[in-house]
Amino acid sequence: MFQEPARKQVSLRVYDNEPTARMAEQRLQLEGIPCLVRSLRGGPGLWGTAYNLPHDLLVYEGDEARARDILKIVPREEREGEQLSEKRGVQRSQLIPQWMVTATIVAIVAFIALTVVIANRAVR
Repeated sequence: MFQEPARKQVSLRVYDNEPTARMAEQRLQLEGIPCLVRSLRGGPGLWGTAYNLPHDLLVYEGDEARARDILKIVPREEREGEQLSEKRGVQRSQLIPQWMVTATIVAIVAFIALTVVIANRAVR
């Protein structure tokens, strides 16, 4: 039998469960990219099923860029840089809407309390 030379496998992405990892695996196999899905905790011997455990999608190092392009996965380094800039922007932008929501709730509660007080005086 033909034996492929040893190639390094790399983790493409960790999925939250087996079904989503299997869908990504099938998509890559349709494109001709060999890949492997591996359970990260427990495995199949864990009382029958491991479908709801994290699963790692492995591809050969040479196929990594093409696989990321097919599945539209951003490399980890780029994703971490984007997350840092997003966190800084989100922290600043969330202060104003949160303040506005709080002020609106206080105004509504004050309006309802005032309406109840006026209605009680009108009934007496």
